[in-house]
Amino acid sequence: MTALVLFSHGSLLCGAGEALEAHATRLREIGQFERVEIGYLNYSEPSLATTVEALAGDTSVTEIQILPYFLAPGYFVKRALPAALEPLKNQFPRLSFTVAPAIGFDTRLADALLDAAEGARESDAWREPLERASSSCRGVDTCPLFATPACPKGGGAA
Repeated sequence: MTALVLFSHGSLLCGAGEALEAHATRLREIGQFERVEIGYLNYSEPSLATTVEALAGDTSVTEIQILPYFLAPGYFVKRALPAALEPLKNQFPRLSFTVAPAIGFDTRLADALLDAAEGARESDAWREPLERASSSCRGVDTCPLFATPACPKGGGAA
């Protein structure tokens, strides 16, 4: 079985992975892959290593396809991802790893960009995603919202 792992950098901001989680849910519902998981390079959980270790524990998984959730194949795709994968390949030699291209060049993104442009709003609405982050609060002091009024667990008043 081939498992798909959506790979992203991660963020200090609680709730920053909300969109990636939604994409993973949609991909699971489509059912093209029996397993769809997320793995982050930094800051967010689960880490890529944790995700691969969990998949390796499923003996039906024989291949892990990594899909970089990046618009450009820059440093994190070209350097950081291969560096993170190398020890995992050595640790789990029974698994085959493949890496898809970054999504930025997919022509189907044009439709998504046009849809997003149709939803353009005034600047007072631009903070809405940041304000939603508090609903995913983990109470970690590295989050930019920690100890602010938007942080329900870090001493701020929600």
